[in-house]
Amino acid sequence: MVYLFFLFSLVSSFLFISPKNFHAPFQKGVFLFLISLTIISFWKEKKFKSKQNSISTNFDFLSDKQITVLPYLLFISSLFFLITSSYHVFHLSKSLADVVLFQDADYIGISDILLSISRGEGFTSSYYSESGEGSYLHHHFAPGMAVLSPFVYLIPNRWGLAAGIFFVYQLGTILWLLWAYQITTKNSKESVNKFLVFWVLVTNQLYLYRIGSSFHFEVLVLVFGIFFFYIWEKGKKIQNAQSLQSWFYYSILSIATILYLTVKEDIGIYLLLFFIPTVLNLLYNLSKKIKNSPKANPFFIFLSQEISTNLSLTIVLSITFIWLCFIFFFYPKFGDKSESISWTQTLTQEYHPVFKQVNGFQKSLQIFLELTISGGLGIFQMLTEVLGIGLIYTTHLFSSRPWHHEVYTYYCYSLIPFILYSGILWIQSERKTSPTFIFFMLACLFWKNSLDQNYPLNTKIESPWKNPTIQREIQSDLKEVNLILLSKNKEPIPWKPDEKQIPEILKYLNLPSDLKENSNRIFVFSQYNLSFYLADKTTTFPLEQIKHSSSICKKANVCYMVMAPEFTDEILWPKSRILEYKKELENQKGVFVWKGNQIEVWKLKQTN
Repeated sequence: MVYLFFLFSLVSSFLFISPKNFHAPFQKGVFLFLISLTIISFWKEKKFKSKQNSISTNFDFLSDKQITVLPYLLFISSLFFLITSSYHVFHLSKSLADVVLFQDADYIGISDILLSISRGEGFTSSYYSESGEGSYLHHHFAPGMAVLSPFVYLIPNRWGLAAGIFFVYQLGTILWLLWAYQITTKNSKESVNKFLVFWVLVTNQLYLYRIGSSFHFEVLVLVFGIFFFYIWEKGKKIQNAQSLQSWFYYSILSIATILYLTVKEDIGIYLLLFFIPTVLNLLYNLSKKIKNSPKANPFFIFLSQEISTNLSLTIVLSITFIWLCFIFFFYPKFGDKSESISWTQTLTQEYHPVFKQVNGFQKSLQIFLELTISGGLGIFQMLTEVLGIGLIYTTHLFSSRPWHHEVYTYYCYSLIPFILYSGILWIQSERKTSPTFIFFMLACLFWKNSLDQNYPLNTKIESPWKNPTIQREIQSDLKEVNLILLSKNKEPIPWKPDEKQIPEILKYLNLPSDLKENSNRIFVFSQYNLSFYLADKTTTFPLEQIKHSSSICKKANVCYMVMAPEFTDEILWPKSRILEYKKELENQKGVFVWKGNQIEVWKLKQTN
């Protein structure tokens, strides 16, 4: 039976390297096969229901020989996952770049913040600021994202963020699997059986893939989350809470908690929600003991029951509470928050009706059940954890933000670590699960995956642009644009300017050589869909920040504006807006430098 689960663990890895039109039929075939196993298992359970421990015997999938070979199969499965997912992300990223679809403002904005960190300039953000000079931490308090800056610094041409995020996705997936296997080897044979389920669920995890393929820093919850929960579990084995070893543990737990909280400002809220059922359960047990011992001191009763767990919980909740107070009440008082777009503004903004929205209680319940199954909790077998996850899910349920409400793309970051941790607890628990339910869970998993057209994403992406000629012209123009932006010896470029511009153009061509050669201080105002393709030796700003160019460009040796009015999405970014920014540039007496087939390059008036 172990070989069958091994094959199930390779399904998504196989999808990573297979044609897109094969994905849904193949997964539905796996679903039908698992439904068949579910029916057969159910029939066997009914047939032998009169026998004692029939479920336990029927669930005995593994012989001792199969348990011996399990680590080797796990290694092969993990290796295959790493190779195929790397192949997938390379072709996915290349395909997105080839059709000029790396225009997402978040990708460019986050990438430039990480570049700013690597240059020692902090979390300076031009994309999440009204003035173009604010801090990203006012938009999202996510100092933990700084760990991705080495990828952005070392890998050129803005590919570093994509590489870093997929590396964390792969690392996080493997670490959760290894932790699950480590627990399995220390528990009963029953836990080995449940590990097989967890193995298949994680290697075919739709929500893990969503956060990994979203090109967002929230993927860090996979690694920071496992570090926190791994340390948290270690605390349950501490016998003497006063020993030097235990205090060393509490110090590490504090660090792990803070590290996890640094991923994003709302992580603390989810952590509190997840532990609410645990706290209530603890208080319930405490009240029962107090009732049975009315003369005893409640404080000493509290200390006497699972002292290490209670102390760990107190430390985590205290740090989380202090952290949230700092973020929401004290930190906003530092600096000029008005310079940045706050995360509360973003959460409450209206969205264009083209974005999809889940409606109805039935659909929301379906999503919640899919989430709980995807971690192998055995649904309500882990009642406390399911209640905690349910409380976190209510933040999605009542959200008006489409992707957050639907738990789509990276918005599953709030739930994924808790779901996986609950799966770990399920493995080491003594609860038994029938083969019928196991096969049914896996069948639901592959059925859900088969219905999602973006699992996995198509690596052969067709251009969304109506006129392919414009796309080809853009790609051709970009080569010349980067030469112009980084040119040290600027030679006259053929164009036909207005006569009124000639004095300004001559002034532009005779810039001091030290200004020409310093490519680290080149600022470029550009459309989102062009910014990714501009050399990362420049600092990019969104086109709308042109209104603040007089103050922004004081920090640069030279400022440019790069735009292509015809190359835009008329629904989300209409051409009329681009022309308004161009008019603003003309009012500032910008100098026309070059025009290709589609792209125009302008130089802003020097202000320093």
